[in-house]
Amino acid sequence: MKSEYAKPKVVLDTKPLIKLFAYERGWEAVQKILAKIEAGEVEGAISVITLTEIYYKYLQEGRPDLAEARTEVLRRAIYLRKLGIGEEAALQAGVFKGKYAVPIADALIAASAYLEKATIISDDQDYKRIKEVKALTEDEFISQLR
Repeated sequence: MKSEYAKPKVVLDTKPLIKLFAYERGWEAVQKILAKIEAGEVEGAISVITLTEIYYKYLQEGRPDLAEARTEVLRRAIYLRKLGIGEEAALQAGVFKGKYAVPIADALIAASAYLEKATIISDDQDYKRIKEVKALTEDEFISQLR
């Protein structure tokens, strides 16, 4: 049973972190969420799949220097738990992939959040299709904290 004073638990998707790194629209909300996590007001995590996606994104842009730098920042962020993909997450991701036809990376991230009983922070509509997980945009999550 969840206490009414329990800290919210979130898994940050890759998209919000890219917004933050690139100062894209909405990056300020991501920064606020990370500040709440760092202050211990919110439990925060990322899937190790996010490290893969970020590394790959910057390599595709011809920026191996940013691939290294951005993933290193996340790896060193001790206030963010890194969720590995074990057997249970792998199987749950298969369920999500089969049931909702979402990209495999999204299925893996959703499975991690599902097993953690955490909300996914993302504006990726694929997560909204997965009925077993709760997904909120950065702004929706911030407004719920007020």
